[in-house]
Amino acid sequence: MAANDDLHVLVVFPLGRDAELIRTALHQAGVQSELLPDVDSAAEALRSRDVGALLVAEEALENRAIVVFTEALGEQPAWSELPVLVLTAGGNPRLKDRQQERRYLPLGHVTLLERPMRIATLVSSVKAALHARRRQYERRTSEDVLRKSDKLAALGRLASTIAHEINNPLEAVGNLLYLLSGTALNQQQRQYLDTAQGELARVTEIAAQTLTFNRQNNIRGLASVSEILDSVLKLFHARLTSSNIAIERRYQTPHRSCATLANSARCLPT
Repeated sequence: MAANDDLHVLVVFPLGRDAELIRTALHQAGVQSELLPDVDSAAEALRSRDVGALLVAEEALENRAIVVFTEALGEQPAWSELPVLVLTAGGNPRLKDRQQERRYLPLGHVTLLERPMRIATLVSSVKAALHARRRQYERRTSEDVLRKSDKLAALGRLASTIAHEINNPLEAVGNLLYLLSGTALNQQQRQYLDTAQGELARVTEIAAQTLTFNRQNNIRGLASVSEILDSVLKLFHARLTSSNIAIERRYQTPHRSCATLANSARCLPT
């Protein structure tokens, strides 16, 4: 479904003067609407695009129409409760309301608007329905964000646990390589040892970076850009190598000192 700013009202009305009058009134009130001649067209619109509310004349809701609408509304997402406004005819209000409530129960959240009625009242009711619909979208968005946040937090905890478990054997291997470096080795063995120590340092760096996934650090302080870049290059060393990409590093320390102020930083030549 698209952004809720594009929500519009489906108006299902027998074509005629009243239908055009309703569409004109909604347009003048800044409400997007689409006038449809029959129930089948409205059901297809419900399945294919976003709808803010359904405004339908009572005379268009025969038994088959209710079944068609019920099926289309049943295909909406679980969070969706499309507002349905039914323009009813006059009659015995108390008896008619009870009958209509039972009849329209399959359509979900239904608001009955008795004719004749003022255009201002109709527009106000439609806007209230759209407002309720937008709240549904906002709630769904908030739930999606919370769900994704929970997944990221769980992933961070899992990554941190794995990194901790990896660190233990890494320390053991590091100690063994250190002890091995103090023994008599020929040139080839020394090259093997240097390679092993370099790869161990890279794995250790990856484990250290993984531990930060679960840390909520908000520490301000000085940082070395060269150290950060070196850390990144270690993480992507395997990919860079397999892609035959060579990185040439040239770090130059700026000859100036920086003083941090309350809301800004300024750098002065040394």
